[in-house]
Amino acid sequence: MKKLILILFISLPLFLFAKEFNVCDYGAVGDGETLNTIAIQKAIDACYSAGGGTVVLDNGGVFITGTIYLKSNVHFYIEAGSTLKGSGNITDYTTDTHKQMYKNEKALDRCLIFASNAQNITIYGGGTVDGNVKNFPAKNDPERNRPMTFRFLNSSNLKMRDIYIVNMPSWATAWLYCNNIVVDGVTVDASKSWTSDCLDFDGCVNVRVSNCNLIAADDCLSLQASRKDKPCRDITITNCSFTSKWDALRIGLLSRGDIENVTVSNCVFKEIGHAGIQIELC
Repeated sequence: MKKLILILFISLPLFLFAKEFNVCDYGAVGDGETLNTIAIQKAIDACYSAGGGTVVLDNGGVFITGTIYLKSNVHFYIEAGSTLKGSGNITDYTTDTHKQMYKNEKALDRCLIFASNAQNITIYGGGTVDGNVKNFPAKNDPERNRPMTFRFLNSSNLKMRDIYIVNMPSWATAWLYCNNIVVDGVTVDASKSWTSDCLDFDGCVNVRVSNCNLIAADDCLSLQASRKDKPCRDITITNCSFTSKWDALRIGLLSRGDIENVTVSNCVFKEIGHAGIQIELC
């Protein structure tokens, strides 16, 4: 009798097989006190120079950092129990991370994690990103700065999975003119500061948000089009929970361009202070 041999091929993300770059190998210390901006950036730069891979924060540490710059093909793994925490000193946040597009709010221009003109980036792992809200705005800061947590600009193939984003001084995430975005299984608690949004997509195309728990002092999720040549379209939002002191879903915060093809399904809106779905022109 001839034997039948079955070979099973399992498709896994390629980055799981890529080289790892542990931030501790570059001098980072997860003691909740040491400023690790240089060490974490060294790990990111080494990963990028090697053609891509995974930058790792693990061992349950709390890693304090100022602004860091993510780059193409760099996948950022924050292990469950580990925390990337923003510095409490505003001078540790750089001033070249684009700007807040809504109104003239210069106090929101800086951010903790920034990527520009990049592709193939994943943030994942079950860990926490902490914006350190209690330190902003600082009493001795005349500009009253409140840095955002994530800002992505002109980038593509972005994934954010299974992480917790908490204690933001302002918006948790701003995605500007990006395409092919997946946000899945993410919990954002933006309830600790005023005008704090969870997910803001401006001029983005092919966006899929699913299985997220969004808690906001302002808008949980916002769709914008701040440029006429950058429509916000092909947006799918499903299986999410929204809790907001203002709007759960705001469409048209900035509406200079088109906003179209938006699908919302199987979502729960609870304890909404203003509107479940707000559609406006401004």
